[in-house]
Amino acid sequence: MAGRIPDQFIDELLARTDIADVISSRLTLKKTGQNYSALCPFHNEKSPSFSVNPNKQFYYCFGCGAGGNAISFVMEHDHLDFVETIELLAKDVGLEVPREQGAPDRYEQNAELLDLLSKSATFYQQQLIKSPEKLRATEYLKNERGLSGQIAKVFGLGFAPSGWDNLLTHLGTNSETKEKLFHSGMLIEKNEQPGHYYDRFRDRIIFPIRDARGRVIAFGGRAFGDEKPKYLNSPETAVFHKSQELYGLYEAKQNSRTLDHLIIVEGYMDVIVLAQHGITNALATLGTSVNSQHIRKIFKLVDKVTLCFDGDKAGRAAAIRGLEAALPVMQDGKQIRFLFLPEGEDPDSLVRQQGQEAFLKKLDDSSSLTHVLFEYARSQVTLNDEEGEAQFTQNVIALIGQLPDITFKSVLLKQLAEHARIDIETLSTQLSQKQQEANRYRPQTPNSGQNQLQDASHYTQPQGTNTPYYQPVTKQKAVNLHTTTPALNKVEQALLCLLLHPHIAQDIEISDPVLRQPEIELQTLSSVWRFFKKNATKNVGHFLGHNTLGKNANAQQIQVIYALLNHPDAYTKSSISNAKQEVIDMIMEKEQNLGLNTAIARLKSKGNETINNPNDREETYRIMEEIRKKKR
Repeated sequence: MAGRIPDQFIDELLARTDIADVISSRLTLKKTGQNYSALCPFHNEKSPSFSVNPNKQFYYCFGCGAGGNAISFVMEHDHLDFVETIELLAKDVGLEVPREQGAPDRYEQNAELLDLLSKSATFYQQQLIKSPEKLRATEYLKNERGLSGQIAKVFGLGFAPSGWDNLLTHLGTNSETKEKLFHSGMLIEKNEQPGHYYDRFRDRIIFPIRDARGRVIAFGGRAFGDEKPKYLNSPETAVFHKSQELYGLYEAKQNSRTLDHLIIVEGYMDVIVLAQHGITNALATLGTSVNSQHIRKIFKLVDKVTLCFDGDKAGRAAAIRGLEAALPVMQDGKQIRFLFLPEGEDPDSLVRQQGQEAFLKKLDDSSSLTHVLFEYARSQVTLNDEEGEAQFTQNVIALIGQLPDITFKSVLLKQLAEHARIDIETLSTQLSQKQQEANRYRPQTPNSGQNQLQDASHYTQPQGTNTPYYQPVTKQKAVNLHTTTPALNKVEQALLCLLLHPHIAQDIEISDPVLRQPEIELQTLSSVWRFFKKNATKNVGHFLGHNTLGKNANAQQIQVIYALLNHPDAYTKSSISNAKQEVIDMIMEKEQNLGLNTAIARLKSKGNETINNPNDREETYRIMEEIRKKKR
C-alpha cells in the first residue's frame, strides 16, 4: 500500500513494543541490575559491552557506540529497511500498518511497471517448466552448469523460448500494456515502425534482478552458446539503474543466517553456483565495474567485503577499479579484501571443482586493501633505483589522499613512512599539499564531505536502500566506564533529569532567551523539553525514535543524549525526588546570568553616558552588587 506511515502509529508501535523482547529473540541477554547486557552484534568482542535499558526502551554499546530503539535495532540486525522493519514489528504486536496519502516514491509511481516485471518473471519461470523447448534449458542448467532445481527456484530462474513475440503475445493484450512493457525494458521497438515491438529476451536463460526488498526490477539473459552478447541486461528504466544495484543482494539477506561479510563476484552464475555450495553471501555487479555506490551500500549492511576477481589481466584491472572505488568511501571499522583466483578460474568453476572448503580457504588467504594499494603503486614504477622509490612514494601518497579523514589513513601513512624511511611529518606535509591542489580544482557541492543523515520524513526509503535513520555515537566518543568519567555540569544534570523524568516537563517553563542559546547542551535540553511538553505520555524511547528521523534528525544532540543516559550519574538521577526543582534552579540561574550579561552589554555600549544618566547609574550599581554576590 502506498503512502506515508503516520507519526502517531510509529509512537503507538514503540509504546507496544518491548525492546527487551525484541532483542532477546535475537541475542542472549543477561540481567545486570536494572538493565540487560549481551555481546554486541555490531562488532566483534569477547566481553559484553552491549546494554539494553528496558525502562527507557533503548540500547547502547559501550564498545562501538551503536545505539537506538527497537526500530533501529531490527533495521541494523536484520538488514531491513525502515518500512520492512515497521511491518515486521507491527505484525509481532498484532497491528496493521496504516498509510497516509503523500508523495509516492519512484516505485509507487511506477507500480504498473513493477507489476508487469513481476508477471514477466512468472512467465519465464513457467516456460522453464512448460515450454516445448524446456529440455534445452533444463539440460543446460543441470548438466553444463551443475544447478539443482532447488537453487533455480531460489533465484527465480526462467527461460525465454526462441521466437520474437512470446512475452509480447502473453502480456501485451492491448496497445497501452505494450507501451508499458516497452518502458519496463521488456520489449524493443521496431526500427521505423513506432508502436510495433518484439521481445528483448529470446532463446536465453533468464535471471530476474531483484532489489533489496525482493521486487523484480530488471532481467539478465544468458545465451546458450557463443551468441553475442553472451549476457544481455535490461536497459535503464524508471525502476532500474544498473550502477546502483547488486545481483543477489536480496537472496543473500534471505538465505544467510548471519550476514556479516559479502563477496562481490563478476557474474550471475558465480553468485548462484556459490550459493548452491553453501556460500550464500555473494553478489554481482550488473555489467558495470564495482563503484563507490556499491561499496557504500554494502557497508550499510556488513563490516567486511571481499572483491573476488578472475585471475587474468582483466580481473586484475577490475580489482584496481574496485580499489579506486573503495578508497573515497572507506570507513574505520570496515574491511575490504581482494581475492585473486588462479589463472583461467572463476568462482563458478573453482567451487565446482574444489568445493566449498577450498573456496573458503582462499577467502581466508585473500589480500588486504593495504597490500593491494602498495602493490598497485609499485606496479606503476619502472625504475629500480632512488628515482623509482621516490615515484613509488608519490604514488602511494596520491592513493592515500583519496581516503576520507579516518584512522586508517594515518595507519597507511605510518606504514609508508616505515617503508620509504621518510619521517611521517614530511609525508603528512606532502599529502596535505596534494590534497590542497586536488581541492583547488574539484567542483564543490553543498554539504560535500559531510555525513548527512538520511531524510526519512515520509518513512519510505528511495531506491531500495537500507540507510539507517539514526546516527550512532562514534567509537571514539563512546562512554568508557573503565576510565574516569567527567562530572556533569548543571545543564547536563538538568537535561538528564528531563530524560529520566519526562513528566516534569509539564510543570516547567523555559524562557526564549535560554532556548535560543547556542551551546549544544542547551539546544539539546530545548529539544527534549519541547518534545515532552507536547507529548505528556511519551518516554525517552519515543524521543529517540522521533528525533532521529528526517527533518528532526540531529546527530550531535543524539550523541549528547546517549552519553548522558549511559553516564554513571544516570542511575542516581533516575531515583531522585526533586528532579523538577533541579531543572527549575538551573533555568533560573541561566535566566539571571543572561539578564546580567544583556544589561552589561547594553550599558557598555552607552559608554560615558551611563555616568551622566541617573537611571543608568542606578542600574550600574545594581549590576555591580549582583556580580559581587555571585563572586561570594
